[in-house]
Amino acid sequence: MKEQSDTLVKLIHDAAGQVGPLDGIDGEAMARLAIRHERTRRGVIGGAVAFALVALGTAGTIWFVERPALPALLPWFSNSGETRSDGLVFEVPDGYEEFSPTGDPMWGLDLVIPDELDMESRPSAESWVAVDPVDGVPLVGRQVGNPVVDADVPGAVAAKYSWYVADGAGEPMAGNLTADADDFVGELDVELTDGTVVRVTMKLHDDATPQATFERLVGSVRIDEEYEGPEAWPMIPQEDLPLLEAGEVPASWRQAEFHGLEYAVPGDWWTGLSAELVGETQILKRPDGKVELRMELTDHLMYLNNAQMAAEFAELGEEPGDYYRFDLAGSDVAQVRIERFDGEYQAYIEVRRAGGRGYMVNFFGRPGAGDLDDDLAALLGSLGLTAASKDGAIAYDDLDPADPLLRDAPSDWEQVTFEGLEMSLPQELESDEGTWGIWNSDSADSWEDLSISLWDLEAYEQPFDLDETGYRYEPPGTERGVVTVGTSTETGEPTFLGHATFWLTADGRKSFEVRYEGSGATEERWWQILESLDAADLNVS
Repeated sequence: MKEQSDTLVKLIHDAAGQVGPLDGIDGEAMARLAIRHERTRRGVIGGAVAFALVALGTAGTIWFVERPALPALLPWFSNSGETRSDGLVFEVPDGYEEFSPTGDPMWGLDLVIPDELDMESRPSAESWVAVDPVDGVPLVGRQVGNPVVDADVPGAVAAKYSWYVADGAGEPMAGNLTADADDFVGELDVELTDGTVVRVTMKLHDDATPQATFERLVGSVRIDEEYEGPEAWPMIPQEDLPLLEAGEVPASWRQAEFHGLEYAVPGDWWTGLSAELVGETQILKRPDGKVELRMELTDHLMYLNNAQMAAEFAELGEEPGDYYRFDLAGSDVAQVRIERFDGEYQAYIEVRRAGGRGYMVNFFGRPGAGDLDDDLAALLGSLGLTAASKDGAIAYDDLDPADPLLRDAPSDWEQVTFEGLEMSLPQELESDEGTWGIWNSDSADSWEDLSISLWDLEAYEQPFDLDETGYRYEPPGTERGVVTVGTSTETGEPTFLGHATFWLTADGRKSFEVRYEGSGATEERWWQILESLDAADLNVS
């Protein structure tokens, strides 16, 4: 690796003042530097999609340039043209207009806005700027061997940038836009005072001086002193919702079960399927067709996160409907939202077995259906969870314990701390500044990579599943965890892969993952790393 680094330094020196790809780059060695993770907060360029660009061959097309003096005149806005986003203030080139292919604003040149009837297309631009927070996502330019340059961003804790050139495979980028061959992509990471890292990405197509254009953008960036952080909606925990009393189930109602969820409906209600043909969705209707019950299995509860919807309705001066909780034994979610308008009656019921399946139960009445409050109360009273509702949840206690496989870490390993998580790692595993939660070691013959992902999931999100075939293990500070040992072929050759998911809370929504892999990684080291884990002081919020 030392010899290869010396070669790179010489190449950079020889390339001063040049723009373009250089001969002598070991593309295969560069490809090994590509990070093999897909973690991003909002999915804009700089995350998993950027890694895809590298993996698809960017390593063979690398720019090394001496930083040029900026042209005296560039067609840029100034002062009144300042743009604000995610805690940053910056300028964009003249002619760039704001557009939004995915809901997050971008700024682009020569926008193409599809016709409102064209549902398959999104707004696009050949050259654009995007701004988004990133979490643990290294600069792609660094991954392909390009220099990383420290930048002076007023008010920032730190800032650095790099760049790369796309290989033209039509790779997806921000907002599902694509990059053509030889498109220049520059990335600037800015660390805010609260620790958030915001990435500014510029993609340039057919720009005569892309390096100068990008560095002009970098030079315009500063911290927005008026920024108060991302907009936060007031949360409404389920326990704070009013209790809706369930009613008695009439004797004439028919009892049935839907994938572990017991329910009852009037005996004359019909369904197009026999009781033995219960699919992922079940629909039952009153004989006149004016009342319908629809049940679905779900991995994502749509209405549990009601705070944002309620706040949006409040901004419009409208009532969002009534939210209630109800009692259901064995559940960690039991909630209903009721809406009445234009003679219609709609009740959205959500149920989740603690550690098991989630269900959406929608109860709809059309105009003329009559008062359905008593029917809804009886339906809620009929709900129950059977053993089948646990399907998909592992029998944790039946897993083999990992303790007999753990090994003490060697005394010369380095003690490291990440967000309060303590562990010991081999000295050759290093974490470069800016690569939060990632340690790696590369040489000409082998590589190792270890990464930590922290998760603080909202109440409406399902917790991460624990693997059903691993070893159970609870290092200090964890409620439960599962460790697996296997092989990965993502890089084209079999390499060791260790993965572990640990729950910090009983519901699993505060958790962390550890991934260890590489041609130089070994199972023995994996167990040594795991034995050293201490999450007692880990903070994922």
